[in-house]
Amino acid sequence: MIKKSTGIILLMAIFCGISTHVYAQAEKDNTTTIPAKERWAFETNAVDWLLLTPNVGVEFDLSNSIKNRWVIGAKIKWNGNTKVNMSNRIQMGINDYRLEVKRYAKPTFNVRPGQDRIPKFWRTYYWGFYAGYSKFTGIWSKGAAGDMFHLGLTGGWQLPVYKCKQGAIDLDLGLSVGAAYAKYDKFQYKDNHLIYTKSRDRHILPYPILTDIRVGFVYRFTSIRNKYSHRQK
Repeated sequence: MIKKSTGIILLMAIFCGISTHVYAQAEKDNTTTIPAKERWAFETNAVDWLLLTPNVGVEFDLSNSIKNRWVIGAKIKWNGNTKVNMSNRIQMGINDYRLEVKRYAKPTFNVRPGQDRIPKFWRTYYWGFYAGYSKFTGIWSKGAAGDMFHLGLTGGWQLPVYKCKQGAIDLDLGLSVGAAYAKYDKFQYKDNHLIYTKSRDRHILPYPILTDIRVGFVYRFTSIRNKYSHRQK
């Protein structure tokens, strides 16, 4: 009788353990929101640093749903005073401020019959829109200085690079192209100083301009490898 009772108790304990595990797994799988801190991402562009231009950016998910793939972001790059120095032959400076709205997308995981290439599941693509304002000086014996409002498209992809103790670092490869509404003055270096040569009042440039080239790094609390992986129906 004692052996029988002991067996029943052990079976009940095992059943309860299995039930608890299954319930916990179900709760985890049925999670529909993400923690607030995991909605943030912080980034910087190595290309700008190479050009001696400090920069920083931040992104925030528009929704806390695990199915969300839209984010809003802000970026700033600043390397000091962009005022023209009439005695310097070489001057490079830019202060840039912009807002972005982007959508992330994973490649399809479906492998078609006869397909040899494995989907690049570690890569996450993005595209979106941006609007910004820039003040600039670019003179190398001759050049221009002015400011512009600009807006356009941004796009690229991100890859996981390094997993930290608290979070992860992802690689960002992309660019931004847009239209500009600008005004500027032109200069030329002659007789040991700059000479003003021409001025253009504010106008829309007749050609698109490349406003950003990115080889950057993004810090997240959840790597891009595991984020934005849920497809909306």
